[in-house]
Amino acid sequence: MFKAIALDLDGTLTNSEKKVSERNKKALQEAIKRGVSIILASGRPTYGMSEVWEALDLERLGGYVLSYNGSLCMDCKTKEVLFEKTIPWKYYAPIAQAVREADLGLLSYQGKEIVTERPEFPYMDRESTINKMPFRKVGDFPNALSEEVCKLLALGEHEDLIPLKERLEKEYGEELSIFFSEPFFLEICPVGVDKGESLKRLLEKKGWKREELMAFGDGGNDLTMLEYSGKGIAMANSQKHVLEIADEITLSNDEDGVAVMVEKYILNNT
Repeated sequence: MFKAIALDLDGTLTNSEKKVSERNKKALQEAIKRGVSIILASGRPTYGMSEVWEALDLERLGGYVLSYNGSLCMDCKTKEVLFEKTIPWKYYAPIAQAVREADLGLLSYQGKEIVTERPEFPYMDRESTINKMPFRKVGDFPNALSEEVCKLLALGEHEDLIPLKERLEKEYGEELSIFFSEPFFLEICPVGVDKGESLKRLLEKKGWKREELMAFGDGGNDLTMLEYSGKGIAMANSQKHVLEIADEITLSNDEDGVAVMVEKYILNNT
């Protein structure tokens, strides 16, 4: 019997219009009624996930958010932060300089805003639209941040980001977690932070076993989550390497793939 369902958002729970379908919503809310906890796990900032947890009514029904790829864990009902890990200050200036030298974009999040030196840079608008967060253009990125952040995001064409990734891994690979969530998004997070590790930490707090966890994902930042869970399910629209490691493949995010599996393994089995 599954006690929890972990869900990536973009390309997984939400459709191409970034909405939660009625069938997905109904299936997950019915699972909650049967004692299953919902965990939203995304690379998005916490505020950028609010529309989804509100659509599922998790503030009332209860559930958990793993934002910034697991750097922060919050209880949806109480808004209590269960754990959080940030990037130390000393890395911001050299990373920002490396991104400038590569002529790429860099952003992070403060409150309800996206902070960046280059809001007009390609793919920036995508991040703003997904999270429904406006830009705050700044002259000096590191000095514009008022507190340590959970994630930095470098943006650009994949072939341009690869040398940056190699450079950052060479200089900070022991101290930071650096990976692609999309071909055009290079994520920089605190070391040891990923969706799988954060789920492990949450499950230990709750006293759940990994065999009792079902997880859904489609992207590179979902790999650890799918591998850790008792049943890791990839969407049909997943990246190739995600499809290869999944326990099972469901329909795409535009075909209610989440609901199909929740109905199969939880609603029709209890």
